[in-house]
Parts: sequence; structure tokens; C-alpha cells
Amino acid sequence: HPLARAARPFLYWLFHSCRLFGYAAWGPVLIKLKPKLALGAVAAYVAVMHQKWWQQLCHQALGLGASRRHRIVNEVAEQIKPEKKYLWCLHPHSVLMDGWHSLIAADPAAFEGPTGPTGIGRPIKLCFAPIIKRVPVHQEMYRERCGSADAKSIVECFKTDVDPALAPGGFSESVFANSAEKDVEYAYLKGRSGFIRLAIQNKVDIVPTYTFRASRMYYNPSVLRGARARFSQQYYAGLVMPVGWLGTAMPLTDKTTTVVFPPFPTSQYTEDQVWEAHAAYLDHLKHWFDHYKERFGMR
Repeated sequence: HPLARAARPFLYWLFHSCRLFGYAAWGPVLIKLKPKLALGAVAAYVAVMHQKWWQQLCHQALGLGASRRHRIVNEVAEQIKPEKKYLWCLHPHSVLMDGWHSLIAADPAAFEGPTGPTGIGRPIKLCFAPIIKRVPVHQEMYRERCGSADAKSIVECFKTDVDPALAPGGFSESVFANSAEKDVEYAYLKGRSGFIRLAIQNKVDIVPTYTFRASRMYYNPSVLRGARARFSQQYYAGLVMPVGWLGTAMPLTDKTTTVVFPPFPTSQYTEDQVWEAHAAYLDHLKHWFDHYKERFGMR
């Protein structure tokens, strides 16, 4: 529709600005200048935020502003058995799961029905920081299929028809996402075995996905990033300073590809082999990253 096309540039900016919590900057200003209006707006939002019609309307509207350059490639669908349960691991975290969020924004049915996001072929539930399921734009996209990344929540998910998905690198990894870094891609995983242990305990395999070039969507200063990474993970808040096109929240590039890697057989290991499985998983992740990197723009 011509009106939809005309509105897309504004919706593109609005989507990325709100996705990266841009409203946190002007919210306090509105509260100071128009406290009654601000209070009314918050009350109205709280009243409708979990209504299905509101979530679908927001998803469709913001989806008009999501770039269609993001894509997903799944060449291993036949290896993912419909009768089995899996733990999906999303790499890299990037600033805020930027490639994944853009894919989901453009797919209003991503978290409805039995097939999940386009290209995945099965329903998944995102297990992120607890706050994500309660903030604007994110909760409209993920809806009831967004939960916490603690062990109890993930184990409960294994008992349902929905697979849990998490980002093992966490907020620590987000600190290392930087468009200025052209020669190295960081995976903040060496000391992290919790996701491997969970998979072994529940006898499920892991399906890794990798979003190529997601780390190049924003410039993120590298100053004190080691200290920032440790703080970010301890306090569940990414100390990132993303800078996009012309200093806005709009990304420097939209050309990303999320690739589904072959499942990793954690179900074949025992609990006393957690670190052996962890090392093998890192090799598996790097092998398939190297396999695809030139094809998807990361020579």
C-alpha cells in the first residue's frame, strides 16, 4: 500500500530506536513536562500490553519498518527430528540479538502456531534476561514465548511442545560486538558450561544458529570492554554504547544471515563429561562458522 511504503522510513527508525530502549531518553523529559499525560500513557500501555490484538497490531506495524535484507538459511532441516527436543543456542549475542529481532519483526506469525519463525520449522521460546519479556517492542514481538534463562525455566520448557532458545554468550558477549572489528569474531563461551550441563541432564541435543555480520550492525567502543563484560553479566545489563547510522539507533548494515548449524550431540555425553562436551561444542561451532563465513560476507 502506498501509505505503508511512505511510512516505512519512519517505522524503520521507530522500530530500532524502541528496540534499543530509545524511549528511555525522552521518557523522563515527558514525565517532568507533562506528568499527568505521562502517567496516563503508562497506565494505558499497562492495560493493553498483554492483549493479543495490541501485540499483533504493534508487531505488524513495526514489521513494516523492519528490513527485508535479514534472512535465515536452514540447510540441515532433515537432521532436526520432529520427535526430539532440542536446546537452541543463538550466536552471537550482538548488541541485543539484533539480527534475530529484525527477522522476527518481519514475521508477525513467528511466535504463533506450531512452526515458529520462518526457516526454523518448529516453535521456540526465547529464554533471555527476565526484563525482556516486560519491555515495550520486545514483549509485543515475543509475547508469551519469552521467558527467563534460568535452569528451572528451561527445564520446564523441555516438558512442553516448544523448544527453549538462549544466547550462551549473554550480555558479556554484547560488549564485544563492534562494527570496527573486522578481523576477529568473539564468542564469550570458554568458562560457560551451564547450557551444556542442562542439555546433558535433559538428554537433548543442541542446535546452534549463527547470525553472520550481526556484530557489524553497530559501532560499540571497545574501551574497558573486559571490565564492562564482567559487569554486564553479573548485573544482567549490557554496558554497550551502540552507535548506528548518523549516530542514531538505525543499524550500519542490515545485511545479515542467520544460519542453522547441524545439531551437536550433547545427549551422547554424561554429566561427568561436561567439559569434554563443552570443548567439543566450541570446536563444532567454530568448524561451521568457518564453513559458512565466506559465503555470508565474513571473509
